[in-house]
Amino acid sequence: MRINFKLILIILTSFYGIINCQSTCPYSKTVINGASATFYSAMDNGNCGFGKLTGPTGPGNYMIAALGTKLYQNGAQCGQCFKISNSKNASVTVMATDSCNDAGYCQRDNHFDLSPTAFSILGAQSQGVLDGLSYVKVPCRVSGNVKVMLKDGSNAYWTSFLVFNNAIDVKQVSIKLSGSSTYVPLTQTTYNYWPSSITAGSFQVRIESIGGEFIYVTIPSVVSSKIYDTGSQFSSSC
Repeated sequence: MRINFKLILIILTSFYGIINCQSTCPYSKTVINGASATFYSAMDNGNCGFGKLTGPTGPGNYMIAALGTKLYQNGAQCGQCFKISNSKNASVTVMATDSCNDAGYCQRDNHFDLSPTAFSILGAQSQGVLDGLSYVKVPCRVSGNVKVMLKDGSNAYWTSFLVFNNAIDVKQVSIKLSGSSTYVPLTQTTYNYWPSSITAGSFQVRIESIGGEFIYVTIPSVVSSKIYDTGSQFSSSC
């Protein structure tokens, strides 16, 4: 029996898959100096929508940061990972899971409000604030595939998508209804969800990384709070 591998590939990618794989690092290796850090303890349920950090949509650990207002970029940096270093060559990698909007330090150009654990790697908590730090953006060390969750309260007339567990930062999320050939780009909210009002019936979600890769997942129908595994992960040679 002859096996049509091309047909199998088409069928698989209609449900989930990845194309346009890139082999170069999408992040600049330029080190940004002049950063600062404080720390805080109320880390769960941050503005990036990941809920409890050790829960099903969280990073699974407390190596996290709330980004200062300018770094947060209205939610665009949610889920991004940063390697932060001090002048003594100590470094820590954290994921952005929250925003830091307080007056003062959080209004600096490059400020991180870290978990106590992450802060302690760079300096003593008794210092309160650390200046003279540097950082670079790096891929996140995640396990498994990129996943999508439909927001609580989603229905056939409105839904909103949370993309998480992505190794590379997400640039754009788009959807295509069953039977259509057109992807409709969505707009990211400040709390890291991608809402849509055109989700009746079956549809496909397309997730684009900043490196130009695309991951697809088919949603057969809207189920509030349901998590979908895309079956793929963004690649990186960083």
